[in-house]
Amino acid sequence: MKRKITIVGLGHGNEDQLTLEAVKALQQGPQALLLTGKHGTVPYLQQLGVKYKSMDDICRNYDNYDDACNAMIQLILCQLGKADVVLGVPGHPLVGERLVFELVRKLDRSVYDVHIIPGISAADAMAAMVQASGVEGLKILTGSELDENCINVRMTSVIVNICNDSLAARVKKILLRFYPPNLEVFLSSRDANGNLQYSIIPLHRLDEQTVYHHTTCLYIPRMNFEQLETYDINHLCEIMNILRSPEGCPWDREQTHESLKRYLLEETYEVIESIDRKDEDKLIEELGDVLLQVVFHCQIARERGAFDMLDVITRVCRKMIDRHTHIFGTAVVENSQQVLENWEDLKKREKGFKTHTQVLRDIPAVLPALVRSYKVQEKAAMVGFDWDSVEGALDKVNEELEEVKEVSASKNNRKKIEEEIGDLLFAVVNVARFLGVDPELALVNTVEKFINRFAYIEQNAKRPLKDMTLEEMDRLWEQAKTLFSGKNDV
Repeated sequence: MKRKITIVGLGHGNEDQLTLEAVKALQQGPQALLLTGKHGTVPYLQQLGVKYKSMDDICRNYDNYDDACNAMIQLILCQLGKADVVLGVPGHPLVGERLVFELVRKLDRSVYDVHIIPGISAADAMAAMVQASGVEGLKILTGSELDENCINVRMTSVIVNICNDSLAARVKKILLRFYPPNLEVFLSSRDANGNLQYSIIPLHRLDEQTVYHHTTCLYIPRMNFEQLETYDINHLCEIMNILRSPEGCPWDREQTHESLKRYLLEETYEVIESIDRKDEDKLIEELGDVLLQVVFHCQIARERGAFDMLDVITRVCRKMIDRHTHIFGTAVVENSQQVLENWEDLKKREKGFKTHTQVLRDIPAVLPALVRSYKVQEKAAMVGFDWDSVEGALDKVNEELEEVKEVSASKNNRKKIEEEIGDLLFAVVNVARFLGVDPELALVNTVEKFINRFAYIEQNAKRPLKDMTLEEMDRLWEQAKTLFSGKNDV
């Protein structure tokens, strides 16, 4: 025969909030277990002759609530080994009560019957106090479990069990990432008699109050669009939807996937420039501009029923999970090289590639030639088509250079010259790959270096450059090299 545990919600206040079902359950057993004997209903239960044992001593003996929770669960399981158990917890058993959450997870349903008797939760009491209907959404969160991923400013939120000032400080820090510091919020607690006390305070003073305990909870109103100081990806999607609407911006409404291509490219290069300049404030702006392009394309596609932002995010999340089998699966890797090899194998399988040539052809032809060359060589090397060392790659550069010299004498054979120049550049890219250098970035830096040194020539020239000899300009060039030697003139 199964043992039975009845978990009773004691409500958020005094006996006025106890349900008849709760009272009957507490009176039936020889002795109830109460999470705390300090609850507002306890004097009434004593009047009714309810025998109980509180677990306050366990909570006092542990600094960490997780450890206290485990100890209480062990006590409950021990009691269940002897007889059925009635457990009384504040509020509603399934709203913000960590002990019940962990206990129910650990109970084997083939051995135990679990019966939940609802109670009025702190969130219920708070919502009634401020007359929040929840029609537009009501989110109930627990102070100890709160993190940034839980926050939704579009919905009214109630945070329960803010039991001490350090937890209040942590909650405040998280909330201030999303809400303005002077936002008026409601903070409530029950006194020793179970009466509800509340105050209206600015959010930034959340951790400056005098009383925090298991009944303390916080009510945060939903934010209207015009009140926001912090935005998320959904707000950006909403803005784009407005801009593309019939009443929106004429320019935004005219754009297509094709017309936006150049903007995505430009914004990407501006991100790279911000990284190179180590300008993090600029990087925030430029990454935002790239994100805007993603949202723009998603909105255009959504309007014709092709896909939307959710599809894009789902696809990339699925890809990251599927291609990291050493994290989300059973694969074992020892280093980053094995991670890359595993990634490529999974990618080939996903795309149904049968040959390695298909892998090479899958590299986008629209990539800058240096970037595409690097990726082609990198993937060819994965099947062993590569030099044993950088010396072989350097010898190939010298070989291709000699061929360029040979064809350069025949200026009429432009096609052959172009071919040999291409071979030389391809060989140089291979050397860069062996040395772990990105050839595209290396060339970008060299161009910038050239401009800086040329600027030095022009600034220090005694007469217009067109009137100077090459030898004169070369002397200034050498001065620039010496001046910038050891310095970052890129």
